[in-house]
Amino acid sequence: MDESRLDSPDLRKMHEELVKAAASRGVELPYHAYTVIAQGYLSRARLAPMAAATAVESLQAALKLFYDAAERASVGEDPLLRADSQRRIGNVYWELARYQDVKGNCHRAINAYEEALKVGTLGELPMEYGKTQNNLGTAYRTLAGVEDKAGNCRRAIEALEEALRVYTLEDLPMDYGMTQNNLAAAYSTLAEVEQKRENCRRAIEACEEALRVRTLEDFPMGYGTTQTNLGTAYRALAEVEEKGENCRRAIEAYEEALRVHTLEDSPIDYGMAQNNLGNAYSTLAEVEEKGENCRRAIEAYEQALRVRTLEDFPIDYGMTQNNLGNAYNTLAEVEEKGENCRRAIEAYEEALRVRTLEDFPMDYGMTQNNLGAAYSTLAEVEEKGENCRRAIEAYEQALRVRTLEDFPMDHGMTQSNLGTAYATLAEVQDKGDNYRKAIAAYQAALSVYTEDEFPDLHRAVDRSLVRTLEGVCTGEEGSS
Repeated sequence: MDESRLDSPDLRKMHEELVKAAASRGVELPYHAYTVIAQGYLSRARLAPMAAATAVESLQAALKLFYDAAERASVGEDPLLRADSQRRIGNVYWELARYQDVKGNCHRAINAYEEALKVGTLGELPMEYGKTQNNLGTAYRTLAGVEDKAGNCRRAIEALEEALRVYTLEDLPMDYGMTQNNLAAAYSTLAEVEQKRENCRRAIEACEEALRVRTLEDFPMGYGTTQTNLGTAYRALAEVEEKGENCRRAIEAYEEALRVHTLEDSPIDYGMAQNNLGNAYSTLAEVEEKGENCRRAIEAYEQALRVRTLEDFPIDYGMTQNNLGNAYNTLAEVEEKGENCRRAIEAYEEALRVRTLEDFPMDYGMTQNNLGAAYSTLAEVEEKGENCRRAIEAYEQALRVRTLEDFPMDHGMTQSNLGTAYATLAEVQDKGDNYRKAIAAYQAALSVYTEDEFPDLHRAVDRSLVRTLEGVCTGEEGSS
């Protein structure tokens, strides 16, 4: 029987009938009966397309049954069942994190995996150990998206390397490929916050190891997933070296992924690959064919949003809307400045429906900074005073998160942007007061962008500060 084809009422009926049958014989329902039905709910939650509310309902039903299974396992002395039940509980919490309470559900998943590892040790149960370490690594990597990115990525890498002590290319090639793919994802995420060049190269190396197994012919779905991760690593590497060449490699990898991840067969993966393809085109636009590559990016993001809806995948929706805003903002530099800025602002405001200060503070700060940039650009062509004020408001919201203590680089960037908004506002109103505010913001940025550590950024902000000081002097001369 394929439990994934059963509806929730069918699964509930099956559970009730098994419980009655066991009770009539005066025995407890066996462990595997719980896990089979729970797996049916879990499989159902993975069906695509699947509304988020329906998926969550199925996952919660699976979770309850896996907890029942864990209670059943705790009665006996079989360490395999105890480790297995805790690992399965962790898996459900990790899947729930895709839909709600990312931080809480990731922590619950990690706690369950650590419980599993107390009995599923490398020496006693190596296969269970490998499975659990792989899944623990995946949970830490997901947690890194919302909390302690560097620390949780390093924990993810440590867990995945432990899994590879069991999952060797010679003995377990499929598991080896899966874990190398997950390791690549962890290195790519770590590259966002430290040693970008080195960690991107490690991610690429892990992807290439995974692709030794995950070929298009033998494992098409795994091939598509790893090509997506390979593209992500190349796109991040493009930020520090050979931007054009590495962006083209990223685009090639994403297009390979889309040979497998079609809208009809793999909508979630399709949405991810299209979002990432958009990112690669956006980065390529920085060095060549800005207008054309921005339009390609926008097209890819709009394809991603066919799947990543606010109702079904709110977190992904917020991410892609933010990226769409960035593409329109960049396109505004070369054509239809007013119209494209307005489109950027609309996309950022959609992103902020999800990226709230309370739930996703880091993303909130990023999108508010981007929103401020869009208003600043719009101020160049219309309603200078009003749009500068809106830009300032957005930058001040960003600085609620982007503090000097917690995010010094982001703090410096937003302070510099804030200074420019105040300096532009000074051209149309309250010249003295707004110039003074601009100077204070630029000085705050320079406290981060020191001449020794960040010479290029220091020079750029310092030039803006000098121009503002000249504006103050000119204003004072005119009023004397």
